[in-house]
Amino acid sequence: MTARRVLRDGDGRALAEYVEGVRSGRPWADALTVLEGTGIDAVVEAVRARLGGWLVSSSDEIGLRLVADGAIKFRHAHVYTWDLSASPPDGAWAEPKLVDGLTLVPAHEREPADLVGAWMTAYRPGHPDNPNGVTRETAREQLATLINGISLGPLLPCSVVIQDGARPVAACLVNGRQGEPPLGGPWIAEVFRDADPAYAGLGTVALKAAVGRAARDGLASVGLAVTEGNPARATYEKAGFVHAESSTTVLIPERRRDSAE
Repeated sequence: MTARRVLRDGDGRALAEYVEGVRSGRPWADALTVLEGTGIDAVVEAVRARLGGWLVSSSDEIGLRLVADGAIKFRHAHVYTWDLSASPPDGAWAEPKLVDGLTLVPAHEREPADLVGAWMTAYRPGHPDNPNGVTRETAREQLATLINGISLGPLLPCSVVIQDGARPVAACLVNGRQGEPPLGGPWIAEVFRDADPAYAGLGTVALKAAVGRAARDGLASVGLAVTEGNPARATYEKAGFVHAESSTTVLIPERRRDSAE
């Protein structure tokens, strides 16, 4: 499960807060936020000193500073949010009409391994969210961290899977992320569909179904992050999501023993 942590300097002074999780098999300091009255230089130094080997997600300002200090850029993303209370979606989204043979089921009814096939075709090697290609086992592990609530918090009931017969062909997974919007609260962690042209548009259907169910369940908002270069960004904007901010995720180099504090 995720947990909120405080980043401190060598004297124990609180500098920033972050949500601790796991991503791509590494410890992850997500949504790192500088505390009021703290300088960025102090935060950057504390991250380098204390989070070696971690992935760190924060504002572009901090992320690019860390890159300049030797961190490896892992992802540049754009955060979107939707205030469901102020702008509720079409109520019909929650129960979409599907062609014969397709059904929509709650995501918790399927195992992570069931979704790997569609995920692998959606994120082929070279995709902005899978630039180097991953194995089926790695994909299963990544999906398991979401479905089992390890990386971003518990899977929410509004998460959906679209099936062709018994085979999943599209999904939208929504987790209960710690914190307040736009970086916290209900969070769309995955939206994907099988790349077969026969399933064109089902990613948007799954997205809208999850958003519609989130509103029906009384959730006040829903957020997501889309990687720079991912054409799905236009889909989110057209659906009704509003850009909130941009973020950079970096991999912090591990400090050599002879230079450690």
